[in-house]
Amino acid sequence: MLNGWPRWDLGLLEAVNLGLSHPLLTRAMLLITDKHNWFPFIAAGVLLLLLAGRRLPRYHGNVFQRRNPRMVVLGLLFCVALSDPAAYQLKKIVNRTRPCRDDAVSVLLDCRLEAAGRLSFPSNHAANSASIAVFLALVYPPLALPALLLAFLVGFSRVYLAVHYPLDVLVGWGIGGAVGTLVFLFLRKPLGSMGLVGFANRFRYRQSVREEQPAGPWTRLEWNSLDGFPVRGWHLPGSERLLIFVHGLGGNMTSRVPLAEELHRRYGWSSLLVPLRGDSAHPVPATSGGVLEVHDILGALAFAVRMGYSPQNCILYGVSMGGSAALKAAALAGDLMPGVVVAHGAYTSFFRSAVNRLGRFRAYLLRFLLPPRAAANLGTFDPGLYAGFLPSTVGIVYISGEKDATCPPSMGEEFMSRVSGLRVRVLKNEVHPGFSNACSLELLDAFRDIQDLRLHQGANAGNGAS
Repeated sequence: MLNGWPRWDLGLLEAVNLGLSHPLLTRAMLLITDKHNWFPFIAAGVLLLLLAGRRLPRYHGNVFQRRNPRMVVLGLLFCVALSDPAAYQLKKIVNRTRPCRDDAVSVLLDCRLEAAGRLSFPSNHAANSASIAVFLALVYPPLALPALLLAFLVGFSRVYLAVHYPLDVLVGWGIGGAVGTLVFLFLRKPLGSMGLVGFANRFRYRQSVREEQPAGPWTRLEWNSLDGFPVRGWHLPGSERLLIFVHGLGGNMTSRVPLAEELHRRYGWSSLLVPLRGDSAHPVPATSGGVLEVHDILGALAFAVRMGYSPQNCILYGVSMGGSAALKAAALAGDLMPGVVVAHGAYTSFFRSAVNRLGRFRAYLLRFLLPPRAAANLGTFDPGLYAGFLPSTVGIVYISGEKDATCPPSMGEEFMSRVSGLRVRVLKNEVHPGFSNACSLELLDAFRDIQDLRLHQGANAGNGAS
């Protein structure tokens, strides 16, 4: 041992510092070890992540699309904020002098860098670079090799330039690796969620959501929304009864393909999948939260009539935001009024549902993050008011999950107090409608009851074949 430190530590330092000495390698190590040279690359990476953060994580796809970029940036900040002071505090406790600042050691080496500070153990450069590298490797596995290689080069540069002993770097890597792993575990859930900013961005930018192309008898059709926007939806021909599906904020029109196909198998129903604003098949990139989506629904109803379906044989099925918009659209439909409206997990008040889901503080923060016009429109949007205008000849069904924290069964009771003849169906053990419960057995059972509803009388115009 040399002054309490292992002899191999100094021997390895000499081997790297002197044995590998070369002018080109020295120039490269000086570039790598200077943290200021990394700032432009770090800033560019953060900017790219924040720009990517306008789009939501995808439910499937490659690992880069499944992460919340804003949480990645936060995780990187946490890594440096934890690893740097941890290494520095240990430095003060251990009080080891840098080899290039130790008169007895520096004469044995080629000290190529005037390092700031006297303390050596452990290396802050190694700790910080390792925490970032390990965190990135866990978040984005395809980046593991280049990230870990860069962390190695940073640590190697500190030994090559004689500003740290190898043991300083090894311990720094250990601290950084532990910090990066802990930060990843702490942020694992938020890394895969959209967050408040991501949710608010739905009202600004087109989002990435799961979309699967229907196969078999489905046909891609084009029509216009009531306010003139060309859209492309999917049609499954069948009987004279038509299910018109209206998706919610977090999904898209193809999310109910399995449900439509099962209802077609059981009852022979036709289906029309309607893209709303923000869907990839709609030219308007951002949603309005149900306020303007009414134009999309009414355009779909008009198109269904042109295909030969009678409005009275149409079942308008909307989930979450789509359910609220469907109630408003039906009230304004006039001669296009559907025979049945099914609102699944629809909200009576957008911000009340936000409080149920997020709590009062985060709901208030969401209101602040939303575009002002969207926040104002959502604040005054009252689907229950429109539902109250629907005539008794229209069958109205409100479906809610027993464990729906966003739009609980009590919202169905509120609708019932304002709408005569409303039927409320509570699905046991179900949560808010989404991809996971899009075609659950309980939902199919609820549609069996809907299938038996007596639609108000109207002429049946053909079998709806396109």
